[in-house]
Amino acid sequence: MSETAVIANQKQILKNQKEIIANQTKIKSNQEAIKKNQATILKNQGSLTTILKNQKQILALLKK
Repeated sequence: MSETAVIANQKQILKNQKEIIANQTKIKSNQEAIKKNQATILKNQGSLTTILKNQKQILALLKK
């Protein structure tokens, strides 16, 4: 392999490594967003449970 080819390969490797680092940063950011979204979903599920409970109480009162 010629010196030129070796240098070209090294440049490509460096470029690939930079892309990998950028992708890892994006993955970390996405994981943090997912974690926040999961917390929001859990809160919303609690709210929906409360809403359903309230609706049942309202229906019971309307039937009286």
